[in-house]
Amino acid sequence: MNYALMAFRLKHQLSSLMFSARTAENLAQNFLTPKRFEIKDWEHRAEKQGQRFQLTPDISAIRWGAHHQVVEGDEGKKVESKQILLVHGWESRGTQLFGLIEGLVAKGYSVVAIDMPGHGHSKGDTSNAYLFSQTIALAQKILGHFHVIIGHSMGAGATSVAVGKGVSTDKMVLISGPSSIENVLRHFTQIVGLNNKTTDNFIAAISRLVGIPASDMDATQLLQRCDVPTLLIHDDGDREVPYGESKRLSKVIKNSQFLTTQGLGHRKILKSDVVIKTINDFVSAEKFG
Repeated sequence: MNYALMAFRLKHQLSSLMFSARTAENLAQNFLTPKRFEIKDWEHRAEKQGQRFQLTPDISAIRWGAHHQVVEGDEGKKVESKQILLVHGWESRGTQLFGLIEGLVAKGYSVVAIDMPGHGHSKGDTSNAYLFSQTIALAQKILGHFHVIIGHSMGAGATSVAVGKGVSTDKMVLISGPSSIENVLRHFTQIVGLNNKTTDNFIAAISRLVGIPASDMDATQLLQRCDVPTLLIHDDGDREVPYGESKRLSKVIKNSQFLTTQGLGHRKILKSDVVIKTINDFVSAEKFG
């Protein structure tokens, strides 16, 4: 029995009853302020193998593999070397997706990972899923077309929103991601023990601080006409983002396939040999299906 979690929930249950608006506002501000964790030893090795650069003065990124170039192909047509964008999750950073990179670089892809605002080497104290999605759009504007966008957790949710709002890509890989940002928020309020009134106040506060209603970031609405080949991957025991979130998306994205894992949870899934091989095969396949 987790007594610390019980005490944490009791605290918020009581404050929800007594100070609903204040509790919601304080939690919303804390929720949008990601923590930065110490860089692991294997991430330092990932840094040494890549080339870090500034996407903007505030946004840091790192690239593995050959730099994106445009060359003259047959009959004078311009052919772009294919690049892939990796989008990390909440309170993570680009190098934590390094397990996916080796096989992609070996196949000749140029792989870019961005540290989202308020994360990793990028500046900022606050962040949110909508800002993630805007940063994806900015990356495309600056770096050019991405053959594939691969997102994990909040990064997968942001990728869905970005593509739903106009970012183009040939393929998507969505790992352990939410189908709706509002679902993420409601799942959080259940964990911390907020009542219905304070939950609604919390979602309203988040929407106000972010500048867009949480309901506008529902990928099942944004991707109803999406025909981008998509690989969905989720562990059926994921405790951070429920398995049903990806299942919900799979019913909307018609041109999709689904990989269910067991026993990997939310983070170990990124280092699974089966997951990595499935992603490599999907990315390099000439045809989908």
